[in-house]
Amino acid sequence: MQKLIISLALLSGASAFAPRPLRRLAASRAMERRESVVLSSSVAEPPKVQAVVEDEVFPGVAECPLTAWGKGDVNIKEERKPEVGEFAPEWTKADVLSADATLEDELAYFRSLKASAKSLLHQYGAIIFRGFEMTKTPEGFKKFYLALGMDPCDDPLQSVAARDAVDKSSGLYEAVNKESRSKYFVGMHNEQVGIRSPARAAFVCLKPADEGGEFLIADGRRVFREVDEALLEDMYEKKVKFIAAEIPLGFMEGVHPGVRKFIEPPLLSFAEKMAKSKVDFDIDLVWDEDNEGKPCIHAIAPAQPPVVRHPETGEAVWFCNIHSHSDYLRQQREKRDGTVDLSETTGASRLNRTDIRFGDLSKFTDKDLDGVDEVVMKNLKWVKMTHGDVVMLDNYNTMHGRNIFSGVRKHAVTWFK
Repeated sequence: MQKLIISLALLSGASAFAPRPLRRLAASRAMERRESVVLSSSVAEPPKVQAVVEDEVFPGVAECPLTAWGKGDVNIKEERKPEVGEFAPEWTKADVLSADATLEDELAYFRSLKASAKSLLHQYGAIIFRGFEMTKTPEGFKKFYLALGMDPCDDPLQSVAARDAVDKSSGLYEAVNKESRSKYFVGMHNEQVGIRSPARAAFVCLKPADEGGEFLIADGRRVFREVDEALLEDMYEKKVKFIAAEIPLGFMEGVHPGVRKFIEPPLLSFAEKMAKSKVDFDIDLVWDEDNEGKPCIHAIAPAQPPVVRHPETGEAVWFCNIHSHSDYLRQQREKRDGTVDLSETTGASRLNRTDIRFGDLSKFTDKDLDGVDEVVMKNLKWVKMTHGDVVMLDNYNTMHGRNIFSGVRKHAVTWFK
């Protein structure tokens, strides 16, 4: 039981480990062709300014910041009205530097952006850097983000587990590259684990997958404006709760009711005590039934709003991992792509089964979830990264995910305060 509880804690908010959405590569490619027309062209001109050369000192890796949930004062109807500008422009080395530019020239260019880097991310949500040599190595990538004035922080998963690291001393972590995870489509999410969320992130490609493995981003400001208003009002009033994990206990069906009533309280108490000793945030464990109507224990994260104010700009943004955590949406992707993961029906893998509820634990309708999925997928941008490409994003403005892949994929991420 202790091992089960430790495992369930891994999923309390980390959508990068959301389970089961399997997609055939051909079907995934077809979707890419359909969806890539959305937000596929970027016209924002990258800044071209002279840099003041200075030395950067690595500040060390700080603790991941607490999530900025805000005061809960968003006026849904009024704040959905303003238009949203361009999202995630692509800036290439050829746009700003000559063909014979050196690594020092690249470093000088990134330094020139330091004063405006954060405001640019506020404006665009994300920026895609392509064609630079410096970012092809972990050490060069570190120089890149220091030149931009970014202050690295711990992986938010550190509060519950250890994500594989490329260079932990520099805060450089693997970005879901394992072969065992290659057929999991990572749903769209803001990075948020328990009570902690980084402010920004930079994802770098050190080696692209042989096929697939696209990095996916979506503008949370657009999602906020386009999700059904009645549903959003309902979610904001009731808040939402995520089922972080599921402990299957189907054997309890065969236990006499008179015996069950004596077994269930101490079993739940033990599981709850072990879970809370392993994480730095509240998590509730309750007896429930799974989607097949069998007994289970659900680990439920605290209620949270689906929309928050950006902690630096005050703008209302979608900040809700329903797309990655909804069991129904994962199953729909599976049915659409004609894939079935039989291991999900029994065994320890079901610990990874997440889901979402309203704050009062009532369920979303399939229609509600389909509507959210439609809006997210409409606003999805598929980013096919090559060696050295970087996607820097504002974690409150921008959701991210990952397509399935084949072959060896080596992408990494650093989180920032």
